[in-house]
Amino acid sequence: MAYGAYLTLDQTKWAYGDFSDTNKLTGTIYTNKDRTSAFTLTGYTITIRLYKSNWENADYFNKAATIVSAGDGTWSYAVSTGEFPAAGRYLVKAELSKSGERMSTLNDVYIMVRGGPTA
Repeated sequence: MAYGAYLTLDQTKWAYGDFSDTNKLTGTIYTNKDRTSAFTLTGYTITIRLYKSNWENADYFNKAATIVSAGDGTWSYAVSTGEFPAAGRYLVKAELSKSGERMSTLNDVYIMVRGGPTA
């Protein structure tokens, strides 16, 4: 079992109505809190979850991400129209799963979902 998993997002903001097959939500998972060593994602599946706060259980996203480079700890998700929750600030967690092991990222990472067109 890995020591820990720490998430970074490449985006800090996303508009509610934005979607694209090529402009994806992306990030990296690391093994240490200083985010200097990539988490090897070989054999894992990644689920991206959005919460309004640390103490709320409602998951506003719950989408399976695609591993871009397992050795580099990178992932992406092509957001479809209407998938992002309403405007607001959301805590982002990545849940990593593989046979006999499941964990979520330990650090607090937030994304601001802005209002926007609903297409």
